[in-house]
Amino acid sequence: MSIADSASIGPEPGAEKASEKQSSTSSTSLESTTSPNTHDQKTIRPADTPFGWIPTLAVMVNYMFIFGASNSYGVFSTYYLNEKFVGTSATTLSWIGTLITSLMLGCNIGTGALADKIGYRPTAYIGTALCTAAYILASFAKEVWQLILSQGVLFGIGASFLIAPSLSIPPQWFNKYRGLASGVAVAGSSFGGLWFTAATQAMIDNLGSPWALRILGILTFAVTSLMNLLYFRRVPARPRKTLFELKAAKRLVFWLISLEACAMYTGYWALTFYIGTTARQLGGTMQDGSNLLLVLNAGSAVGRILAGVVADKFGNMNTLFVSLVLTVVIEMPLWMKAQSIGPLYALCALYGMISPTFISINPVIVSTQFDTDVLASVMGMTNLFAGLGVLAGNLSQGAIFDKYDHREQFTNTIIFSAMFILFSAIVVFFMRIHVLRKQASSAETTTSKPNIIASMLFKKI
Repeated sequence: MSIADSASIGPEPGAEKASEKQSSTSSTSLESTTSPNTHDQKTIRPADTPFGWIPTLAVMVNYMFIFGASNSYGVFSTYYLNEKFVGTSATTLSWIGTLITSLMLGCNIGTGALADKIGYRPTAYIGTALCTAAYILASFAKEVWQLILSQGVLFGIGASFLIAPSLSIPPQWFNKYRGLASGVAVAGSSFGGLWFTAATQAMIDNLGSPWALRILGILTFAVTSLMNLLYFRRVPARPRKTLFELKAAKRLVFWLISLEACAMYTGYWALTFYIGTTARQLGGTMQDGSNLLLVLNAGSAVGRILAGVVADKFGNMNTLFVSLVLTVVIEMPLWMKAQSIGPLYALCALYGMISPTFISINPVIVSTQFDTDVLASVMGMTNLFAGLGVLAGNLSQGAIFDKYDHREQFTNTIIFSAMFILFSAIVVFFMRIHVLRKQASSAETTTSKPNIIASMLFKKI
């Protein structure tokens, strides 16, 4: 028996609503079995209510500081590569930005399970403390290895504690508008990238990088401390003996989600890290590189919200597949053939709007395939593979830029990035077929074969 045959695919929308109703009627029993010391509240709260937007908007604000750091790292990357550490290889410097994102996602396998175990707020406050300490320590760094340990390792681990509860809050508060809620929340990362990029560039130019890092640390501490207070969970975590949700690993859909995330993150960050250097090679300035990152993040803010709206209408996997294919179509010609700054702005606007769809939709796919009370744990497990993708992708891109592009152009780096994004689209295509086949197998007795085939081709999923 295969993995795919050993388990059902998870809750369907209709079944989920039924289970919601059943859960509501059994909240008294849950209240008696759920310890207030290990969870954020005792009872199940209703879904699709205005109250759900309070924790969702709190997540959006925290995403500004979690992902804002990684989305705006291109400013630090350009500064380190072209000003502060000119003689240092791109591969070495890429460790800083790589570790921010790879540890943020990779360590989520532990912090996600911890969030379900000790509660959302305590987990988030650990992250606030670590991220603040990382910025302050990095501001005193004089060597690259010191920045790798502070701005890279420590911040990445701290961000993992913040992201663990953040990922699972929007999907659990909404059913009908789950994609929109997730899109609004993750749009915070783009809004953060916008002002983080502009503010970081201005602070480096006027105050120097040490004070830029200190100010970012103070802001992170003040704002995320307030937002963590609003981290309410709707469904209490299920009491369990083990820390990890190991049952998820028995299902093929889990491995397909993980493989798609790994492949996408392998190719995704190339543009963010190297668009500033591309602008410099085409005769632009550091400010041009900063402006391009602003456009990239502005497009991303719009795209992540639209992705949620489109996914609610046409299906999560359908939307994700189309967006991944379009990302490759946009990235390769516009970046590879650019001869001036102008096409780079078009590239950043379009890439920003279309490519980050997976950031909005992946948590929604997980929430529709797995139970609500273990979302943080399962998302943490899938994010382990996303973190590995970031680590492998960013380090490989740095090596390719040094060895094969000779730090003079980006042809091989672009091809590497685009091929992994295309591979992630292929994985989504097969994941869609797998889920639809599981659904069709239960409908075979009442539905004719031609109707089943038509449903598999055009069904919203």
